[in-house]
Amino acid sequence: MPARKKLTQGVFWLLVMGNFFLFSQDTWARPVRRPLLNAASAVIVDSDRGVVLFSKNPTLRLPPASTTKMMTAVIVMERLPLYKKVVVSLRATQVAPSKAGLTPNAAYTVKDLLVALLVSSSNDAAVALAEAVAGDEARFAVLMNAKAKTLGMEDTLFANATGLPTKPKRKQYSTAYDLTRLMRAAAKDRRIDEILGITTTVIRGSDGRAIFIKSHNKMLWRAPGLVKGKTGWTFASKHTFVGTNYSADKRIVFALLSSKEPWTDIRRLAIFGLLLTNRK
Repeated sequence: MPARKKLTQGVFWLLVMGNFFLFSQDTWARPVRRPLLNAASAVIVDSDRGVVLFSKNPTLRLPPASTTKMMTAVIVMERLPLYKKVVVSLRATQVAPSKAGLTPNAAYTVKDLLVALLVSSSNDAAVALAEAVAGDEARFAVLMNAKAKTLGMEDTLFANATGLPTKPKRKQYSTAYDLTRLMRAAAKDRRIDEILGITTTVIRGSDGRAIFIKSHNKMLWRAPGLVKGKTGWTFASKHTFVGTNYSADKRIVFALLSSKEPWTDIRRLAIFGLLLTNRK
């Protein structure tokens, strides 16, 4: 096992032991206690088999916020080469924050726009990519919903590429369970997986201006290389997250919606899923 992997796994197991009081005092001798979560909905799934290991209101329809961008990335990966140049429209740069601050009429590679999309949750990158694929967000949303159906996401409706709130007539929603289906599909793409592991980087467009990108996923610092995923937040949705846990060579996919304490919930779900898989 590579030294870096041993180190990061060791860090995560320290987190496990440091939070052991959240569960049973004798975890291996009796059933593991369910984690206490602030999130209104949460699911842990065995990534390989798709078996639900834990759930709390798994099919409750709620706003997904920027976890929507995982579907945006999946569609883009299927339809655009990574080094294709995309000219960013004025409309894309005028979208609401958070955004990278892309330059209107400057060209960026698809890869750099995907980095901005998934790492710093940039809405301007999401719109630029949607326009590059389908011409506009409305037509891109049609592709998103078609893909959702093929993945068995029965309680999901997308209205745009960003996850930003929309008018009632174009309401969008998803469930924690559906988001795990999406994440299982996305995580199979090594390019997406690599991007989700980026903490900080710089992208540049044809104008030459450097744009600093920093991940919204704090778990990349708290458990390096082991908890990857996509964050989300709006006033309506509260905090959302969909991600994977790679500890001990076991992949656990989990999602949460509508949380006021996301990092506590994420840590508890990651640890709980790890404990469940190691009991088998």
